[in-house]
Amino acid sequence: MAKGIQTSIGHTSNVTKDDVGGLEALKATMKAKLRPNISPFSAKCCIFRVPPLLRRHNPEAYGPDIVSIGPLHSRRHKKFQATENVKQWYLHNLLSRMNISLEIFIERIGKVLDQEKECFAEFEKRARDFYAEPLDHINQDDFIEMMILDGCFIMEFFRNFYDEERRDINDPIFNMDCMIQYLFHDLLLLENQLPWFVLERLYNLTRNYDEPDDTSLIVLMLKAFSSHPPLHHNSHSYLCYLYDHGDKISQTQKKYGDDEDGEAVVVVDDDNDDDDHDDGLLHILDLIRTSIVFPFKCQIDQSFENLEEQLIPTATALSEAGVKFRNGTAESIMNIEFKHGVFTIPQLAIGELTESIFRNLIAFEQCYHGRSPKITSYAVLMDNLICSSRDMKLLCENEVLGKWLSPEDGSQFFNKLYNDTLLRKFYYSELCFRVNTYYGKGWSKWLEILNREYLSNPWKIISLVAACILLVLTLLQTYYTVHQ
Repeated sequence: MAKGIQTSIGHTSNVTKDDVGGLEALKATMKAKLRPNISPFSAKCCIFRVPPLLRRHNPEAYGPDIVSIGPLHSRRHKKFQATENVKQWYLHNLLSRMNISLEIFIERIGKVLDQEKECFAEFEKRARDFYAEPLDHINQDDFIEMMILDGCFIMEFFRNFYDEERRDINDPIFNMDCMIQYLFHDLLLLENQLPWFVLERLYNLTRNYDEPDDTSLIVLMLKAFSSHPPLHHNSHSYLCYLYDHGDKISQTQKKYGDDEDGEAVVVVDDDNDDDDHDDGLLHILDLIRTSIVFPFKCQIDQSFENLEEQLIPTATALSEAGVKFRNGTAESIMNIEFKHGVFTIPQLAIGELTESIFRNLIAFEQCYHGRSPKITSYAVLMDNLICSSRDMKLLCENEVLGKWLSPEDGSQFFNKLYNDTLLRKFYYSELCFRVNTYYGKGWSKWLEILNREYLSNPWKIISLVAACILLVLTLLQTYYTVHQ
């Protein structure tokens, strides 16, 4: 056994040679695992697995039903096999329509990359950086094949949706009505996304000579999504916005940058540069989020940032205090206003996919640093208003909400939508302050009680007038009796 080692302060440490060797081995092992200047997650990561805390509230809302897009879900699963065959068939039809072989198609992709001063390896790395997982189990060839196959499948699906004459009579996706809804669900999942720049390049490469010049990728997708009731209002509004801000989409290249809150905004690029840059649209789910928040008028004040102080009463309580609810016609469902005791809320069409869409949008805002929690703020505000079936029924009667769900199911829908999320900024704080100020005024409650109990129909008005006359006569009689 070795003698103790003398320390610098004069004490003897009972460290043996074996201990010293073990310490050196530990140092070497830990040093080898250090990752200097290499973050495990790139700041460009925008496609995530939904955190378990969010997933547990409704696992079905985050997982694909019929198609796996990208690398986060194994396409070998039995439920994806039918659609995997459709992907290959779509690619074959695309190559036939372009009258080229697969080899020439891949060569053309390489030429496009050369024009962008990029090679396949750089293209692969850029695409991998979008995913918040290392994906080391997928080699380069398999990864690029996945990007091409999935990207072409998405392009062909939206083209066939847009143009019925392109569809093959044997296409199972359009021969079964339910398939369209399943695909919309799967294409709007956070875990089921492709990088937007991959879709954009494949779209431009495969654009047909007979395709309308103004049919950009964004327009193509928004026209399809606008056919789906929960997405119609915002997709249609965003389409109108795009058409109004330029003669034709194809004549002026559109760029998407970030505003001060990290939101995608349209900027016209007169130099007609490529649409590939990191601060633009990220993927299809990001496009849907942009269509919702682009016209949103933020109602936030720095002095009202504490969420706990800005909770508001339920719709029923506000109604009893004299607040009226009206269906708004704003471009976005998020443009909610409160003026002179009137709550104006654009109608939200609720369907089978609404919960899944909202949950994935909220998960996206929670995971990606570049998008502010505006959708989450909307969910919080609606949850404040709806706490029971009575609240749901009231808003449905005023056409603020679509009548797809029962009042009981509707109230539960909003109550659980944003559980286990962190709201770093509440975008309706100023609106809530105005609502609470109005609600705190006692006279508004008394006026509402008077209106509801005594002025709601002609018979109650007649009874009130008769009672007032009787009271006046009684007072007069009492006065004259006492005076005599």
